[in-house]
Amino acid sequence: MKPLYRIILFTFILLVNVSLTAQSDTSLADIGGLINLDSITVTASRADFNVQDFIDMVIEDESFYTAFRNIRFLSYDSENEVKMFDKKGREKASFRNKIQQNSIDDCRTMKVLEENITGNYFKRKKKHRYYTGKLHDRLFLTHGKICEARKIGPPTAPDSKMEKHIQSLKRLIFNPGKKVDVPFIGNKTAIFSEKMAPYYDYAITSKIYGDSIDCYVFKAIVKPEFQIRKKDKTVIKDLETYFDKSTFQVVARHYQLAYYGAAFDFNVTMDIELDKVLDQYIPIKIKYDGWWDVPAHKPEISKFSIQFANYHNK
Repeated sequence: MKPLYRIILFTFILLVNVSLTAQSDTSLADIGGLINLDSITVTASRADFNVQDFIDMVIEDESFYTAFRNIRFLSYDSENEVKMFDKKGREKASFRNKIQQNSIDDCRTMKVLEENITGNYFKRKKKHRYYTGKLHDRLFLTHGKICEARKIGPPTAPDSKMEKHIQSLKRLIFNPGKKVDVPFIGNKTAIFSEKMAPYYDYAITSKIYGDSIDCYVFKAIVKPEFQIRKKDKTVIKDLETYFDKSTFQVVARHYQLAYYGAAFDFNVTMDIELDKVLDQYIPIKIKYDGWWDVPAHKPEISKFSIQFANYHNK
């Protein structure tokens, strides 16, 4: 069960530690006909807005991944907070720090500015007690000096079963709606497939994101009649993505993912916000809130947040 234990966590916090690979999936050919449009979007559709093209863009978008990759090559400050809770919702451990990343010539290092630890967050010698904390550390904190090429090379074959799952699970974050190669849930993530589409309501609306960004908002949510009944038939419960109308860049995304089965249970939400700094999009805020339960292991109930600031080039 230990590999599966790790797989579940990677599903939700795997954001910056993997490379994008070419992907293909069978989409419902006439999905555009199932989407509700608000009045503003209806007006646009009568001009040059093509609903089917928009859905293809939702599925194939790479701008979200690119924004996360950008932070590897920038200097910035960030505040990190991870909280662990017991079954009654009481905080039992936490980790908070402020760090400064310095990026020079495609190499990055990290300086810890502040740090505060409570409860039993670590074992002895600062070894991680919780996988949530361990993976947060691996993905968002840098130890020593790390160098890598800016250019994304061709995908390499995974050297372990775990890496194979990692390459597949990234789709839930960067390309939600595609099938993933994970036991029990793989086919359920393909929310545009002919099999899964009947479980969802889809909508495209127009909203202002933040104070000034005019956006198309794509939303997929499990239909009310399936939120309780047949709840194990879906994994992506709620997906909302904001696209800047002028560039079609993703500027924010909200997820709720949940599954209740014999092998494991989980229910988590994530909110991610991007902004344009130094002529490129980068993440400015990440929030995670959820729990999961795997047989033979203690459940983990946790929240974490990351706030990025002071992006600059060296």
